[in-house]
Amino acid sequence: MRNLVRHCNSTFWLGVFILFNLLIGLLVLKDFGESWDEENFFQYARESLSAYKAILGGAPALPYSDPTLRHYGAWFWIVCVLAGRLFPRFYISDVAHYLTFLTFQAGVWGMYALAKRWLKPWAALSVALLFATQPLLWGHAFINERDIPCLSGFVLTMYLGLRWTDSCLSLLPAATASKKRQMDAGAEWRSRSLLLRLALIALWSGGGVALAAWVWQQVHLWLARAPLQADPTFVHDVDLYLRPILARFWGGVLFLVLWLLWLGLTGLPFFPRLRAQLWQSEVRPYLRQTALLLRSPLFWAASIALGLTAGIRISGWLAGALVAWRLWRARRQAALWPLMLYGSIAFIVMYLSWPYLWKEPVLRLLITFRLMTKFPWPGKVLFQGQYYAGNELPRFYLPTLMALQVTEPVLVLSLIGLFVLLRWMRRERAYAESGEMILLWFGLPLFAVMLGKSYLYDNFRQFLFLLPPLFLLAGLGLQRLADALPRWMQVGVVAAMLIPGILNIVLLHPYPYIYYNSLVGGVAGAFRRYEMDYWGTSFRAAAAYLNRYAPPNARVVVWGPPTTFWRYAREDIRVYNALEANRPERDFYALISTRSDNDLTVYPELPVLFQVEKAGAVLAVVRYIPP
Repeated sequence: MRNLVRHCNSTFWLGVFILFNLLIGLLVLKDFGESWDEENFFQYARESLSAYKAILGGAPALPYSDPTLRHYGAWFWIVCVLAGRLFPRFYISDVAHYLTFLTFQAGVWGMYALAKRWLKPWAALSVALLFATQPLLWGHAFINERDIPCLSGFVLTMYLGLRWTDSCLSLLPAATASKKRQMDAGAEWRSRSLLLRLALIALWSGGGVALAAWVWQQVHLWLARAPLQADPTFVHDVDLYLRPILARFWGGVLFLVLWLLWLGLTGLPFFPRLRAQLWQSEVRPYLRQTALLLRSPLFWAASIALGLTAGIRISGWLAGALVAWRLWRARRQAALWPLMLYGSIAFIVMYLSWPYLWKEPVLRLLITFRLMTKFPWPGKVLFQGQYYAGNELPRFYLPTLMALQVTEPVLVLSLIGLFVLLRWMRRERAYAESGEMILLWFGLPLFAVMLGKSYLYDNFRQFLFLLPPLFLLAGLGLQRLADALPRWMQVGVVAAMLIPGILNIVLLHPYPYIYYNSLVGGVAGAFRRYEMDYWGTSFRAAAAYLNRYAPPNARVVVWGPPTTFWRYAREDIRVYNALEANRPERDFYALISTRSDNDLTVYPELPVLFQVEKAGAVLAVVRYIPP
C-alpha cells in the first residue's frame, strides 16, 4: 500500500510538472524563431496533403518541390499545417513549435513510465525531470519537428512495446515440436499407392517448372521497365541499383507462394490426416493467436506507436527491432507470428501516413534507408575549432558532443549507473534486462555510426533518440547513491541535479539548444569551436530589430536561411538570399549568421548595428552597406 501511494504521488507530481511546462511553453512560444528547413517542410506537408485529397476525388496530387524531403515521413508536418489553419492569426511556425513541445512532454511521460520499469517511482520521476530540463532538449523541443517527435516516439514505442511483450510471454509457448507431424505425414504418404505418388510428384514438378518459367518472364518484364520507372532525381543511381534486386526478390517470393498453393490444392485432397494435423497444429493456433492479439489494446498501442515513429524518421524501426529482440529471445519461433503481425500493422500505419511510399512502398523505403545512412550533406561542420566535411569527421565526434551537450549531473550519474549495472546485471534479472536494452539501444547504433562514414552535421540532432539510455543509467546511479539517504536529502539531491539545466534554460532563452557544459567552458568556451545557432532561429530577433529601425522599403540580404527571417519581417521589407544573382550590391542591410564564421568574412570592415548574443556567443549580426 505504501508503495502504491508513493507511485501515485510520483505520477501526480509528474503530471503537475508537465502541465506547468505546457503553461510556460505558451508564455514563451513567440520568442522562438523558425528553424532553417521549416518552411520547406510546411510546403512538403501541403504537397503530401494533396495526395489524400486526390484519393478523395480532388485535384491531382502536387509534385514534390524538394526531392530530399520525400524521404521523411509526412504525418507530423501535415498535423502542423492543419492545426495552423485552425489558428490563422498565429504564425504557422509558432503553432508547429507548440505541437512539437507537446510531443516532447509526451516523451517526458514516456521516460518516466519506461524508467519505472527498472527503477523506484521516485527515481523514475527524477529521470523524467532530468530529461525534461536538459537545455539541449528543451531548445529542440520548440524548433525541431523532425527529431523531437522521433525521440518521443522512440521512447513511447519502447515502453509500449515492452509492455506488450510482457503480455505475450504469458501466452506464447516456450517451444513447439514438429517431429511427430513429420512422421505422421511420412506414414500417410507411404500408405498411398505408388501410381498416385508418382502422379503427384510429376504434377508438382511440372507445376513448379511452369510457375518458375512464368515468374521469370514477369521478372524480365519488370527489369525491362526499370530504367523508365526509376526515380529521375538525385537518388536515380540508388533506384537503378535496388530495383533489379527487389524484382528478383519479389519474383522468388511470388514463386514460393504460388508453388505452395499448387502443392496444397493438388496434394491435400489425398491426405486427410495431414489436413487435420495442419489445421490443429498450424492453422488453428495461429488463428487463435491472431484473435488474441487483435483484441489486445497493448498490441494496437505498440504497433501504432512504432508505425508513427517510423513515419517520422526511418530510424524509428530500430525501436521495433529492440522490442522484437526481447520477445524473440524469450520465445524463439513461437514469437515469429506475433512479431510479423506487430511489424505488419506498424508498416500499414507508416504507409498510410507517408504518401511518398504509396506507389512503390518497399523500394522507396529501401531508397530512404540507403539515403539516410549516407545523406550527401554538402556543408562543412565546425568541430573542436576545425572545419570538416560531413563524412570526414573524427570517429569520436558523436560521443564527444553527447558528453559536452548534456548537463554535468547526467554525466556523473550515468557513469555511476554504468558501474552499478556492470556489477549487478549478472546477479539480478531486472539489471540484466535493463543492461541489455541499454547496450542495444545506445551502444550498437553509436558504434555503428563511429565506425561508418555517414554524413554528420548539425551536431547530433539526428541521434537524439540515443540519449534516453544515458538518463536510465543516471537514474540507476542516483537510486543507488540516494537509497541510503533520508527522504528530505533525496529531494535535495534531485533538486541539486536539476539546477544546471534549469539555470541554463533561463540564461540561454530562447536559444538553449546551443548549450555546452563546463567541460568545454560553457557556451562562451564553445563559441567558434563548435556549432552554435546552426538553424538560424536568432533571425527572429534580428527581424524584430529591423522591423523597428529599418526605413520603409528597406532591402535585406541574408547570409543564412532567408525563410527564418522573412516570416517575421515587415511586409514592405524586401528580402534577398545572398546566393541570388540579382541581389543588391549597395544600400541594404546585411543579416549574417555566424555559422561558418560568416560574420568574419562578410563586410568585416563595416560596423555591427545589431547582434544577437547569448552567454558570450554571437549568433547573428546586422550591418548596413551604404549607397
